[in-house]
Amino acid sequence: MKRFADLSREEIENKRRLLTPTTTQKATTSAAKVFRDYLAEKGKPVSFEQYEKKELDAALSSFYIEARTKTGEIYKKTSLDAVRYGINRHLKSSPQNKDFDILTDPSFASSNEMFKVAMREIKAQGKAAINHHPPMSDIDRNKLYNSIYLSQATPNGLYNKVQFDIRYYFCRRGAENMHTMTKDTFEVKLDANTGRQYLYKKDELTKNHRDDSEGYTGFMPATGTHDCPVSTFLKYIEKLHPESERLWCYPRDSFHDEDTTWYTCKPVGKHGLQQFLPKLSKQCGLSQIYTNHSIRATSATVLHRASHAPAAIQSVTGHKSLSSLAIYQHTSAQQKMDMGDTLHQHIHTGDTVTVPLRFVSGALTLCVRFPLGSHTPKFADKTSIYGSIRQCCSLRMVLLDL
Repeated sequence: MKRFADLSREEIENKRRLLTPTTTQKATTSAAKVFRDYLAEKGKPVSFEQYEKKELDAALSSFYIEARTKTGEIYKKTSLDAVRYGINRHLKSSPQNKDFDILTDPSFASSNEMFKVAMREIKAQGKAAINHHPPMSDIDRNKLYNSIYLSQATPNGLYNKVQFDIRYYFCRRGAENMHTMTKDTFEVKLDANTGRQYLYKKDELTKNHRDDSEGYTGFMPATGTHDCPVSTFLKYIEKLHPESERLWCYPRDSFHDEDTTWYTCKPVGKHGLQQFLPKLSKQCGLSQIYTNHSIRATSATVLHRASHAPAAIQSVTGHKSLSSLAIYQHTSAQQKMDMGDTLHQHIHTGDTVTVPLRFVSGALTLCVRFPLGSHTPKFADKTSIYGSIRQCCSLRMVLLDL
């Protein structure tokens, strides 16, 4: 018996490709095809992999400035940038294995200059904006979470509740790895110090972490409430079909509360998982159609506003760098309203505005209203302001007229 494995070159290359996410591989192939289509339309050899540096630099120079979508429109900034990076990855990957980089090699100074020109033109045409996935508003999030569509009493509601919790607590990136999850993807553990249950996600390969030994994951703690995420997860697992190992399966057409199985053996496919929050947004009549990535954006935004350290948030979201978290430092509409009122008070006098005091008790946020032009009231003991209304903590806001 041989001690060492005997792998073919093809098998080794297949294992190497596992380090690159499938979406990135598709983007790379697509970028190379776009460049080939351009060269073919211009009557040039399409095998750009065989070009010498000077010839490739000249071809890229004209491509960046003349590149158009299938409908003949100018590319968006992010799209053209993605094509450029895709071409570079294609040239550096097997079997090309080029030892140069079209983004940094001095031999491509001309094409990189033309890329900057193309970016300026794109910006001039208003296509430079980056549309980040918006976090869910507090109103929409509460409306969704308390709707019948997340009710634990029905198979559909239980499925939606558990999937939303998984995406929310573990900051899932869109549909990443969702379709491959099984009953064993998550594990219920017991905190040694408190004895509190929590759900833990086992290690996996993600877009930003393909070779890390350290797991990037959050905890989904038991809350002891009627909507405890751990309890609902355990109920969901219990109701899954015993002959299926997949985590996300379609509900049965009919059911009874006492049925041991609420779900079929048929797993929900990629498309069904991709439509999770968009579909719920429509069903619940939310203010906009959110994407699945909006749940991740919501989690990161909530953690940021709660003043958790960026490095701690990164350990849950799995972002590759702290700078990537900056896009979640959203300014809420209320914060912008407060700033507008502050600017207003320097122009007018005698009006009244609402200015929140920056302390919170449970779900209670206190605000004071005072005449513009005056100084913000100072209190010897802020605690005394809300001490008498502590029983009103279920309210979102209390206004005090001064």
